[in-house]
Order: sequence, then C-alpha cells, then structure tokens
Amino acid sequence: MAAASLVACCLFPAAVTAAPAAPLLETDTARATAGYFRLHWQATTPEVRLERAATAAFDAPHTEYEGPDRARVLSGQPDGTSHFRIAALEDGRPVARSEAVAVTVEHHPLSRAFLFFGIGAVVFLSTLALIVHGARRDES
Repeated sequence: MAAASLVACCLFPAAVTAAPAAPLLETDTARATAGYFRLHWQATTPEVRLERAATAAFDAPHTEYEGPDRARVLSGQPDGTSHFRIAALEDGRPVARSEAVAVTVEHHPLSRAFLFFGIGAVVFLSTLALIVHGARRDES
C-alpha cells in the first residue's frame, strides 16, 4: 500500500497538493490613540481577504479588503476593540486563515485636546506680544 502511494506521488505530482501555509498578520500597534493603525501580512497565495469582527470568535466577520495587497491603513476608526484576521484565497475561497490580531482604538480625551489648544494659544500670544514689543522698541 505504501509503495502504491509512493508511485502515485512520483508519477503524478500534480495530484499531491499541500495546503497553503497560514498567513501571518501583524499590526503596528495594539492600542491606537489617533483613530488609525496599520495592518500588514504575509501570505503564500496571491489573493487575501482581510476580515474584521467585534469578537475574537469571529461570529459575524465583515470583509474590510480583498485583493493582492500586503498592507492596509485603517483610519477614522471609532473607539473600541476590533479583531482582524487574514484569509488566504484560492479561486475566491478561503484555504487558510491567520491568527487573529486585536486592535483597541482609544482616542485622546477632549479635555487633553483643549489643554493642548490652550497651551498653543498662550505660546502664540506670548510670541505676538514679544514681536509687537520689539517693533515698538525699534521705533523709539
């Protein structure tokens, strides 16, 4: 029996196909505070599908991207945690999936934005006052 499968393997190599390796998905950050982040992946198939889900179980995945690219920047994301995975595609069907990657988006609080705006306004007004004071001093 083993000899027969060895002969079939050697005589008909196209009949023996290995399953594609699982893609590798990575992110530049697990916590995004600006509402955007980058996902990049490696896959052995020319086409992939980037899937997103609200839970790690991928109960209801949503297709974010499908095609030949090997990276994606997602921007304008709301606060919360999303789970992503890559499906390697052959003839439009998934043949292997990556491990899931979770990204949590936590925007800066509005109070911090107003603090930075206030500091910027103080620096701007101080610079303006120095310019006006120096110009008046040069006139006299």
